[in-house]
Amino acid sequence: MNVERVEIIPVERKRFGRIMAVLLAAAFVAGLAVAGAFWRHEVRGLVRRARPYTRKSSKVENPTLIVNRWSGDGKAEKYGLEAAARELGVTTVMLERGDDLVQLAHDAISAGADAIGMAGGDGSLGLVAGVAVERGVPFFCVPMGTRNHFVLDLGLDRDDPLSALAALRDGEVIHIDYATANGRVFLNNVSFGVYAQAVHTEGYREDKASTIATAISAASADVEAQAALRYVTPGGRTHERAPLLLVSNNRYHYSGPPDYGRRYRLDSGKLGIGAITDLPEGDVASMPLHEVRSLQEWETTSYRIESDEPILAGLDGEALQFESPLKLEIHRKGLRVLVPAGTRPGYVPPGEVVAARLLDLAETAGLAE
Repeated sequence: MNVERVEIIPVERKRFGRIMAVLLAAAFVAGLAVAGAFWRHEVRGLVRRARPYTRKSSKVENPTLIVNRWSGDGKAEKYGLEAAARELGVTTVMLERGDDLVQLAHDAISAGADAIGMAGGDGSLGLVAGVAVERGVPFFCVPMGTRNHFVLDLGLDRDDPLSALAALRDGEVIHIDYATANGRVFLNNVSFGVYAQAVHTEGYREDKASTIATAISAASADVEAQAALRYVTPGGRTHERAPLLLVSNNRYHYSGPPDYGRRYRLDSGKLGIGAITDLPEGDVASMPLHEVRSLQEWETTSYRIESDEPILAGLDGEALQFESPLKLEIHRKGLRVLVPAGTRPGYVPPGEVVAARLLDLAETAGLAE
């Protein structure tokens, strides 16, 4: 057997050392470059997620704020909202019984308002936001409702409602999504099935928990008691009954008590959809979601629901009824919202608080541009 002879060429020790030094230096520099590129890529990716909003400094000259004096059991009077707004030169309109909220907003803009705001619950906020979109002016809000989930995800302080007025003193305009159900604007979500049935039940406002539990028990005991809706889930399966169906303006994520559902961002351009297609046996009202095997979640830009009868819905907590077919759509960055400077919309999970602070430093260093 012939073996090819390989000639080994000796390298001078000093020369070998220099070659290795150069190679190590090159590798080190290349590593820094790769690490730097990776860092910038990751930081920018996180920034797009945590601060994905187009921001522009804004100072309005003639804002109008409509106030629901009854919202949140009279929080507007408790916090002295009318006086605080007037000190800032804000025209205030106090809602009276029988007033048409949408018409009030249109009238204010026609009279010269260059920004329209609402102090109240999420349902009234959505109505005024819809007028702002239609008339092309910024929208602002003051949390005076019982929960105000939209305001929470917007990054405002529900425990200090008057702090939201800083948007009119030193504010920024950000662009966020809004969604519609057959043209009706919603900022949070619209639900169907047991929750919608509960919202439409007399006495719901006085005892929400018991009313919802009763609706769930009825739906789990009798399929015919479930909402007769036709809708499609991923994979193309069409369902004829809806124990629970939720369509939201951007996807919700579990955040634990007291709010349970929060949105990481408000400008993804996607509807979040969650459906429980079959109710399991047992005490469904107290069953953890992970034990409900039929739960499905996905995202889309539009969704269609059909029925042979009027469609009951709970839209941002308000009891509404729609005709079939019902088309739900997302309108990406279609709503201009005036917020206090530096407001960070969206929920930052506890495990990402440090990352969020690093993002602030990254922005300061120019890495997040």
